[in-house]
Amino acid sequence: MNQNGIFTTDLSRGKFLKWALKIFSISLLFQSTGGCSSPQKIPKLRGISDQEYLNFQSVGEIFLDGNPVADFDIGKALDDYIYGHPNPLPTKDLVHELVGVPSSILVALALDFSITPLVKLERAKREKRLLSWKNSGSQLKRSLFSLLKLFSFFLLTGDKRFQKFSGYEA
Repeated sequence: MNQNGIFTTDLSRGKFLKWALKIFSISLLFQSTGGCSSPQKIPKLRGISDQEYLNFQSVGEIFLDGNPVADFDIGKALDDYIYGHPNPLPTKDLVHELVGVPSSILVALALDFSITPLVKLERAKREKRLLSWKNSGSQLKRSLFSLLKLFSFFLLTGDKRFQKFSGYEA
């Protein structure tokens, strides 16, 4: 304590960084592992985890807003897509990685300098972040935006009700 009654300490940059990382790590442990902004019932899944289901629900909520199949469940469509693929296909692993993006704290840190992943944001903030990726100067952000959007529409177009709506009846 100095003569003014204020605690002082000589804190090197290295000690400060170690301290900050410890505090950051502890704070991550106490974050909830919940999904989208609203609680929902998760159906029985065969190809993806509950978290992957919630991740893609949160993305589909933005990309597929106003689609003509009102009760379309993009998480279930993703599960059916993954479950229907043969095991050795590398596509399956790529899809699992892509679906992990919305809940990844590392992705949030790297792309948006935030410790809050997409899946934990309220709908309006999630939409704002995704739209910022669309017009970003970063090719990685633009690519992730495009991949998530295209894959969302790919899953929607595989639904028989959407095919019927669009005039294609096979």
